[in-house]
Amino acid sequence: MAFSSIPPEICAAICSEVVDSRTLALLCRTSRDFRDEAQRLLYHSVDFRGRLMRAVKSWARAIEKHPHLAERVHTLALRLPDTLTFEVSDATKIGRALAKCVNLKELRIVGDVSATGHIHNCIHGWMINDCPFRLTKFENLYFQDRWIEGFWQKQTEIRVLSIAHSSACFTDQNLLPELIAVRTTSMSDLPEGRALQRVETRFQRDLLPLVQYKGTLTTLNLRRDWMIDLDFSIGVALGAVAELLPDLMHLGIVERFKDYHLSLLDGLSKTTFQQFTSLKTFTLRVLNVDCFVFDNVSPFNMNAAADVHGLAYEIMMACPTLRRVAVGAEGPASVLRRVPGGEIHEESVQLLDFDAFSMFWNS
Repeated sequence: MAFSSIPPEICAAICSEVVDSRTLALLCRTSRDFRDEAQRLLYHSVDFRGRLMRAVKSWARAIEKHPHLAERVHTLALRLPDTLTFEVSDATKIGRALAKCVNLKELRIVGDVSATGHIHNCIHGWMINDCPFRLTKFENLYFQDRWIEGFWQKQTEIRVLSIAHSSACFTDQNLLPELIAVRTTSMSDLPEGRALQRVETRFQRDLLPLVQYKGTLTTLNLRRDWMIDLDFSIGVALGAVAELLPDLMHLGIVERFKDYHLSLLDGLSKTTFQQFTSLKTFTLRVLNVDCFVFDNVSPFNMNAAADVHGLAYEIMMACPTLRRVAVGAEGPASVLRRVPGGEIHEESVQLLDFDAFSMFWNS
């Protein structure tokens, strides 16, 4: 059968099973029906955070040349150079491409990584200030806040926001009226007077800044980003959260850095998990904790797959409201689900993607 004679719905079904962009790009060259469906998927969600700058520029050229491709872009993630190394001509091309993505809803922009982390001091706010799209999710780890004041004025539909530090958009209650979720570096950067439902922030001994959201907060992620966040244990943090926010529905804890000189021992308890009254999901990914001791009795080696599964099972059994527990280390991972009827099933996972399993960005 020639490719041209394959019904469009079959082409769509085939393309929907493809998970990598390289194969979708090859399908674009087989026939018009394959091209239309593969392009729809290719341009709907695009992630350039792990790609070279030439890939971003190639995408921008295609978007400028083919407006119908721009209209298909729904989700876009970019990693861009810092101000000093970013050619203005390249910034202009990318800015023009962004302006054509009228249906864009989710935008994530990060800067190149320096010795101190992601750079977020770019002055080229004009790249997004006048874009016609209306986002629902936005991550800005790139532009200086004062250069995107015009952007905040226009974006009235943002519900999920990820930023490095406090923003001027928090102080004006007329800005971001739909905001329900904030990810920021420190709890001190969280906005006051907002009925937040989801928060992601760094470990902190004093969790009292979160109490202001007690009546609305359903989802909390705590991150260890730096050595200073090792000041107290995961077990202590969990205990504090359970005491202050027992009605949480989704809780996640993640270590974002790895210190190869560390080999930590931590402790968890059944009593802590029993304090949660409505917890549905719990996600834990560690890089520096080699062993958890549960109830001061059972040690679980986080480098052994069987022990990672055992810890996930203990957590699931400790909290009867839990429907999913995801636990992972640098290698081993275990995802357990409690199905209707009470049976617990395990999913096969090679590596735990915290952002995919936690409930902050995608609820």
